[in-house]
Amino acid sequence: MASHSKKNHHKRFLIFYENASEMRETVIPIRRMIQLVCLVFLVLSLTIYGTAQYFAGIYYDEKIKAVTANNDDLDAILSEMQTRISTLKNQIDVIVEKDKALRLYANLPEIDQDIRKMGMGGRVTRELNLNNLEDDKKAAFETMDLNLKALSQTVKLELMSYEALFETLQAQKDRLESIPSISPTKIGYVSSHYGYRRDPFNGERTFHQGIDIACKSGTHTYATAGGRVVYARYNGGYGYTVKIEHGYGYSTIYAHLSRMNVQKGQTVRRGELIGYVGNSGRSTGPHLHYEVRYNNNPMNPIEYIWTDESL
Repeated sequence: MASHSKKNHHKRFLIFYENASEMRETVIPIRRMIQLVCLVFLVLSLTIYGTAQYFAGIYYDEKIKAVTANNDDLDAILSEMQTRISTLKNQIDVIVEKDKALRLYANLPEIDQDIRKMGMGGRVTRELNLNNLEDDKKAAFETMDLNLKALSQTVKLELMSYEALFETLQAQKDRLESIPSISPTKIGYVSSHYGYRRDPFNGERTFHQGIDIACKSGTHTYATAGGRVVYARYNGGYGYTVKIEHGYGYSTIYAHLSRMNVQKGQTVRRGELIGYVGNSGRSTGPHLHYEVRYNNNPMNPIEYIWTDESL
């Protein structure tokens, strides 16, 4: 009984080899068979693992290269966009300065700095997802986004400002065109200024209501602002005289002309030829007597010559 029990504990695998002449038997103990199966399984596992690792390495190398390339592209894009934003900001700063100058010219107050800063919160690129970016790139995008928001707000504000300026200047256009602003002659010099002086005929101290521009007879005389001729005639001591009403209280007088080129009721523009310098009326020599009046009160004509030409 003991011998039979011992044989049952030593089970074996039988492998038969058969050919034309004989049949052979190979006996493999079950423990050895298990070892062989485990060895084969281990070799297959190592082969599969090694192959997987190899291909995974290739995949991740390519992935890293792609990510690195994308980061390089992102850095280049960020740099270019920041440069463009900086250039745009400089251009808008110039526009803001011109806006201030125009407002001064139009007699409008400057835009308050607190108003310029209003509405600069929030984001321009709301659809942009920054959660997957690195911290430095995320910060760069957020800063750039805020800069774009500020620039956008400034542009909108400047557009509104220019609309207000246009309306104001359009309303002032007629008034500006009615103010004398150029010299009535292109040549000559001031021989007698505005204000008190000695009368050249009797030596008495009198008030000279205009300026005398000495120049040769026949020198062209021009309207210093647009308006309507209220008279063009001989006017006693003033000789041949042209008077123009410009509107808004302004008028000008051109006296001692040798010849007139306009007539009463005619509409003239600034810079239009209205006559020729002469020596008519009470005059000591060829010159133009020129007056500027505001609400019929004499003003110093020199203050109404805004060109660089000196008389």
